Amino acid sequence: MTAVISRGAAAVRSGPIDDIFTTLALRPEVISFAVGAPDPALLPGQLMAALATEVIAEHGTSALQYGMTRGFPPLLDQAQVLLRERGITSPADLTHIATGGSGALHSACMALLDPGAVVLVETPTYGPAVKVFRSHGAVVTGVESDIDGILPAALDVALTRQEVAMVYLLPTFQNPTGRTMSAVRRQQIAEVVLRHSVTVVEDDVYVDLRYRGDPLPAFWSYAPHNTVYITSLSKTVAPALRTGIAVLPEHLLEHVLAMKQGIDMQTSTFNQAIAAAFLRSAAGAAHVALAIESYGAKLAALTAALREHLPSGFSWTEPEGGMFVWVEGPADFDAELLLGRALDAGVAFLPGSMFYAAADAPRNSMRLSFANVSHSEIDRGIAILADLCGAR
Repeated sequence: MTAVISRGAAAVRSGPIDDIFTTLALRPEVISFAVGAPDPALLPGQLMAALATEVIAEHGTSALQYGMTRGFPPLLDQAQVLLRERGITSPADLTHIATGGSGALHSACMALLDPGAVVLVETPTYGPAVKVFRSHGAVVTGVESDIDGILPAALDVALTRQEVAMVYLLPTFQNPTGRTMSAVRRQQIAEVVLRHSVTVVEDDVYVDLRYRGDPLPAFWSYAPHNTVYITSLSKTVAPALRTGIAVLPEHLLEHVLAMKQGIDMQTSTFNQAIAAAFLRSAAGAAHVALAIESYGAKLAALTAALREHLPSGFSWTEPEGGMFVWVEGPADFDAELLLGRALDAGVAFLPGSMFYAAADAPRNSMRLSFANVSHSEIDRGIAILADLCGAR
């Protein structure tokens, strides 16, 4: 008997990124600039234990029960405080607590995408999001971008040429490049979006990890009725909380909640209660401040090591926050070929070609994540990588 597999499942088979992470799990000695996850040393285990006890004392067994699909009321209240700090003044009843930022993205896709729908993304963009879009049968098309993000004229052309269901953007500390869309560019993109009446999904999960520069209002504030805003606590608190926050246009919210009821009913009440306690506590604020200080120091160490060790012909982004630095080499540099030699030498990274929607992606770039590597290993790891780059 031949098993029947959906077209969506067939479109998202494991790929090179999955293979690299499997390798790294078996080789803990490797200095890894590949993993875009928080530093294990910064995960607040003791604080989480204390907050769990506090939650049970405050809420009793109701924290262990089913709850509202839209979200746990105390966390919805705390979310409004967080959102207002980002320039998001949406009515509170349009906020939804999702199962991580990825859950929020998946729910938005269920509400917006039919098979064959077109999704426009930046070039490059977050690779796992492309897999999500394709799992819904979407056609994913990259739009030309620069250091400020997606180009308004290129987006306008793409929206004029075809019917588009969604534009996916990471305006702040983008994964993979670390770049941030300027206020002027946000306004220009909003004008294009409003002119074409298209929906934008704004993925804003890194925004709290700012190490220098002034905060910018979320893209949502420029086109609130056309924007699905997504953020999460995975980068600043703990990924395992699986707590995402979404702000949805009114016409989408009802559909998203109805479909979520059929998937997982709700995001864990217990985890939401812990997240609410974290956000309102002084200890939570102190933890976020510590994370920002630690990651900022790692970023400074990484860029210093790149300046010292990388051979001529290489350049890199200088992000103001987030977890990633994007390195580009000469036109004849092939990061995919370099990866095997780097792993043999005890260093890992992700080739930049993994972050393009198109199959013919350029091969001369690398994404380096500094968050999950120890501070003491950054210089040594970059020195090894630089030697390999010079000897290519």
